[in-house]
Amino acid sequence: MRTQFADGLPRAQGDRAQLQQVMLNLIVNAIQAMKDVAEGARELQISIDAVPSEGGVRVGVQDTGPGLNPESLSRLFEPFYTTKPEGMGMGLSICRAIIEAHGGRLWATGCEPQGALFEFTIPAD
Repeated sequence: MRTQFADGLPRAQGDRAQLQQVMLNLIVNAIQAMKDVAEGARELQISIDAVPSEGGVRVGVQDTGPGLNPESLSRLFEPFYTTKPEGMGMGLSICRAIIEAHGGRLWATGCEPQGALFEFTIPAD
């Protein structure tokens, strides 16, 4: 696990428990995505930086798992949609609702050559 936190970040406002729930879900998803990686390093990176153009901060959770299927990418945040055999399909939907209720946005992108990056922004003071 690596962290990359920018210096001089503005204070973000929000419900601490809800934002912790979002972070925990994204981190657990990343760890689960990497559990079957046979070759190469399993790396989890958490980053935070300021986004002055949006008046807030951006948080990223990146893994080196198998990545995102292009067909499922557009559906990842739909309620009851899951790519996990044991999944309920509610985690990412709830995360997006929490972030949007805080005035932010949550999205995902695939990484090359493998992995996924989930990012969200929330307003800051």
